[in-house]
Amino acid sequence: MNKKDFSALRRQFKTDNYQLELKLLYTVYMKKDNQNLLHAEFSSFNMKSEAEQEIYFGNFKKLLTGSLNSKIFELSFETDAPTGEGQDLCRELLDAKHDDFVECCNKYIAKFSLNYTYDSDIVISFVSGKYNKPTGRKSRKGEEESLGGFDDASYGFEFVMCSVSKADAAKCGIFYNAATERFDLNSPLDQSINFSAPIDGFMFPALSDNCSDINKLIYYTAKPNVLNEALLANVLYCTSEPTAKEEREKFEEIIRLVNGEKINTEIIKNIYDAVNEKLEAYDDASEPVTLDAAELRDIFEESGMKDLSGFEDAFSHTAEQGFEFKAASLVSGISRSLKISSGIADILVSLESLGSVKQVINAKGRKCLQIELDEDAEFNGMALETEDN
Repeated sequence: MNKKDFSALRRQFKTDNYQLELKLLYTVYMKKDNQNLLHAEFSSFNMKSEAEQEIYFGNFKKLLTGSLNSKIFELSFETDAPTGEGQDLCRELLDAKHDDFVECCNKYIAKFSLNYTYDSDIVISFVSGKYNKPTGRKSRKGEEESLGGFDDASYGFEFVMCSVSKADAAKCGIFYNAATERFDLNSPLDQSINFSAPIDGFMFPALSDNCSDINKLIYYTAKPNVLNEALLANVLYCTSEPTAKEEREKFEEIIRLVNGEKINTEIIKNIYDAVNEKLEAYDDASEPVTLDAAELRDIFEESGMKDLSGFEDAFSHTAEQGFEFKAASLVSGISRSLKISSGIADILVSLESLGSVKQVINAKGRKCLQIELDEDAEFNGMALETEDN
C-alpha cells in the first residue's frame, strides 16, 4: 500500500458511510498479572450504538495513521511458519463467519497471552469489514465518486483488523449518572480504556492497486520505530523490516564513510533533493520506492561527491548485499528540517534553506556558522542589530 491507498481507506472510517461496512466485532479484556480474560463481547458492529461505533471507528482508523516504516509497516509472512500459523491463520480469520470468527479470534488471544509484552491490562478488539471502492466520475478533488449507493460491480476489499488498547484504573471521582439522575462515586475497580490511542495492531490483507495482497499484512505500532518483536515473530509470524530510523542511520553512515568526516551543506542538500525527486516521480507506485547500491552511488556522484572509490566497501560494511533503501524512510522528517549541532546551539534548518548555511572562518580566525538572511533576525519581536564582521 502506498500513502494514497492508506489515506483513501483511512478517510472511510466514519459512521453513515456506505463505502465501508464493518461487520463482526469481538472485544476481550485481558489482565496484565496473569493474562486471564475478564470479559469478552461478540456482536454485529451495527448493533452497537452510534456513540460506540464512533469510538471503534476511531480506534481502527488509528491503525492506518502515521508515517510509513516508522509507525506503519507492510510486512511479509515467514515462509517457514508452522501450518495453521501466520498467513494461514490470517486467511482463516478473514474467511470466518459468526461463531467461527470468535473461535479464530480466540486463537490469536491465546497467542497474545503467551507473548504478553504490555505494562498494563489490555483490551484486544477484532473486526471484519468490507471497503467498497466505487467506480464512477471523478470529484473535484480527484477522488472517485459512486454513482449511487453500493456498487456491487465495483471493487470490494474484504479485510480484518485487530487493535490492542491500554486499560488503566479510572481516576476516583464523583460523576453525574444520567440513568439514575444522581451523583455517584465511581468504583476503584473501574477501568478506563484508551481506545483513541491503540498501542499495537494489524490489518490483513494489504491493499495494492485495488487488489488484496494476501501475502502481506499491515502492522501498526504506537511508538515510532519500535516494533513489538514478540508479536511479529510468535503471533503474526511476519518478517521484520528495518525501521525508517534504522535505514536513515545506515544511509548517514554510508555518507560519512564515503565522504569523510567533513561535508559541504550543498552536497547534503543535493543528496536529499535527489531522493525526494525519485520519490515524487513514482508517487503513484503501489510498491515502496527503493534505492539500490548502484542508484545510491549515482546520486552521490551527481550531488558533488568527488571521491567515490570507497563506496562499495562502505555500502557492504553498512548494509548487507542486495539491500535496498526505501526512499520514503530516508527523507522521513527531512523535508521539514535538518539539525545542525554547533556545540553552542542546535539549529533546525529546512532542506530548502540548507544552502544558506555555511561554516566559515571569520576575520579573527574563528570558526563561525554563517546563515544568509533575507530579513533581519528577531529576538522577542525585536530586530537584531547588524554588525560589521
